[in-house]
Amino acid sequence: MSKAAMDLLTLRDRCKRDPEGYGEEAAMQTRRYEALRALFAMKPSREHAEFGELVSFISHVSGVYPELTRGFAEGVVDLLERHAGGLDASTRRALVSALILMRNKGSIGVEVTLPLFFKLFRVKDKSLRVMMFKHIVSDAKAANKKRTNDKYNRTVQSFLYAAIKDENETTAKKALAVLTDMYRRNIWTDAKSVNLVVEACKHPSQKILVAALKFFEGQDEAAEAAAAEGDESDSESDPAARENDIKCRTSGGVSKTDVFKAYKTGVASSKKKKQKKLKRTIKSMQRKERNAENAVDARFAALQLINDPQALAELLFHKLQIGHMSYDTKMLCIMMMCRIIGMHQLIMLNVYPFLQRYIQPSQLEVTRLLAAAATACHELVPPDALEPLLRQLVNQFIHDRARPEVAAVGLNAVREICARCPLVMNEDLLQDLAQYKKAKDKPVSNAARGLIALFRELAPGLLEKKDRGKGVDMSRTLKAYGETEVVDRIEGVDLLQRDLLKRKREEEEEAYSEDDDEENDEEDEEEEEEEEEEEEEEEEEEEEEEEEEEEDEFETGKREREDIEIDPDAPPPKIRKNGKLSLSELKRRHKALVQKRKEEEEEEARAEREEEEEELGGPIEQERILTSEDFKRIKALQTEKQLDAALKRAGANKSATVASDNIRLMMRRADRATDRRVNPDALAATGIKRAHDKAARLATVLAGREDNEYGSSTVRKQKKTGGSSNAEKSKRKNLPLAARIHAATRRRNAPKINGKQQRGRKVWKNK
Repeated sequence: MSKAAMDLLTLRDRCKRDPEGYGEEAAMQTRRYEALRALFAMKPSREHAEFGELVSFISHVSGVYPELTRGFAEGVVDLLERHAGGLDASTRRALVSALILMRNKGSIGVEVTLPLFFKLFRVKDKSLRVMMFKHIVSDAKAANKKRTNDKYNRTVQSFLYAAIKDENETTAKKALAVLTDMYRRNIWTDAKSVNLVVEACKHPSQKILVAALKFFEGQDEAAEAAAAEGDESDSESDPAARENDIKCRTSGGVSKTDVFKAYKTGVASSKKKKQKKLKRTIKSMQRKERNAENAVDARFAALQLINDPQALAELLFHKLQIGHMSYDTKMLCIMMMCRIIGMHQLIMLNVYPFLQRYIQPSQLEVTRLLAAAATACHELVPPDALEPLLRQLVNQFIHDRARPEVAAVGLNAVREICARCPLVMNEDLLQDLAQYKKAKDKPVSNAARGLIALFRELAPGLLEKKDRGKGVDMSRTLKAYGETEVVDRIEGVDLLQRDLLKRKREEEEEAYSEDDDEENDEEDEEEEEEEEEEEEEEEEEEEEEEEEEEEDEFETGKREREDIEIDPDAPPPKIRKNGKLSLSELKRRHKALVQKRKEEEEEEARAEREEEEEELGGPIEQERILTSEDFKRIKALQTEKQLDAALKRAGANKSATVASDNIRLMMRRADRATDRRVNPDALAATGIKRAHDKAARLATVLAGREDNEYGSSTVRKQKKTGGSSNAEKSKRKNLPLAARIHAATRRRNAPKINGKQQRGRKVWKNK
């Protein structure tokens, strides 16, 4: 640093400490700046170190001498606007640094610096561009630090809107970079900022389009990473704490009976199985609750805040049809277009035939394409529009000659499509695809089981009887296209009403039992005397009653058989030659009895429901306002109901297949929301081992050499640090002359070994 610069630094500090005492020196430096500025304007391309030092000095003291430096900022701006491209790099950075310093002090407004900096972005000076970009972002961050500065934001966003529409690629790219960076910092997360990024998709430059699409794609990736971290944190928690949590979560959906069966009943091995099933089911229910609560997450707000998603999707589709784009850009457009269609449930029927052309195993990045196609499916799409797409997928990927990884990807893609639009699947095709559960390859069989598990929940009637599982609800069917379920009550409030009625009954029974206990205590003494006399009479009566019951049962069975026999619709009974009924006739009668008892049970259940509805009365939400505790109880009752159904299906099977299917099913139901994208990695087949190529084998060899403690002696000697070993010292030791002569004689007289000898055998000793 020169002596003049040191003097200016000293003067700058003294001016800040004592402005009045050093006013004349500051005025002299200001006049000196004006003189050098005239010389600088004549030859701006030359290096003017002294001029840059003066600019830095005046920018620092402008706050203490506002009258003295009144026109300084305008002069610097004028110099940069007229001679930006021809200035020396160091001088240009000094001028920009002076403006940044004055902007940080509030001496000049953002409406002065922002247009100038975006013009300077076109200058080929990377360090200058980085410095200006950091200042723009930090300035916006500082302006919104305490509270949202609406006036500042309107000014900056209006300028960025014009900058994005600029034909110059550098200006538009920097404006987009400012917007995306401010969104990632959670400073500008409003609809205006998001729609400014949407405007960047209309720019003719492909680089701007790619940057805008990657911004929207990054929001999904960030959300998935956060969800994965949440799952890992759940799985890495303390096992003892998890077990204690399971035992204590009786109000969160797990009944005390389930916990008692899992931890107290059965032998050790069965306890472990029950505990594992209980933990898996609880974990899946917790995951479902998290996904339901985070269905409208702030991380997805960028896609939800788009003002006109239909126009954006049509714009991207138009760009795809025109072409003139690289394959990576096309893939980004497809992913973004399908994401918008699925999230906002848009109707664009011409998209699916366009995607159908690319659905083939040899297509580059086919898993991303299939994930995009599945993301674009939703329940408002007519099944007829998706049927050709599904047929193409099945024909190309799922057949006997397909490789295992291809078939697994196809089945996983079919599952994701059917999870969003189940009406596209028909019974024959589903049963054919379900046969792949017997495939030898593990990924294929797992994918087929995932498809079966999905339809066990959605429409078990489409599956074969053996694939439906145990305890499945056959009343579940698929709604017709366009059919909606009108909800007239709060979801789950009927469970709350029944729970309150159940508690009321229990309280009445407890009160009644207490009254009975008091009365019984008074009558105990009298009854004890009478009991001895009645015991003998009761024994005789019991014997007579048993005989009468046997006769009644015989007569009842006889009457039931007579009712079956006299049924006019029943076929004539088949009787053998020996007079006994045939096996088919016995089966028919048994089936009729079972059907009759089933109808009686249904009638009793119907009567109980009617009686319960009469006791329940009108809707509880019409009588009083539900509190937060009521809603928590509703949520717990819903979870308990689903958990009981899952444990009922999983508890009867010895293997964990059914339990894993239920867990996978719950995850699929939670992920069926159209605001969540399909992860391409989830479609890929896993668990298939292939032969390593040369590059993979070489990488394995090199990785093994890194940690190998052994190697050649030469390499070990080269890497060795420290002194020599005792063996090396003995070789270099100066022995006496007699010892050296003796060693030389011994080596000379040693026998010569000719030919190959057995290892470890000294042949010359036998000669």
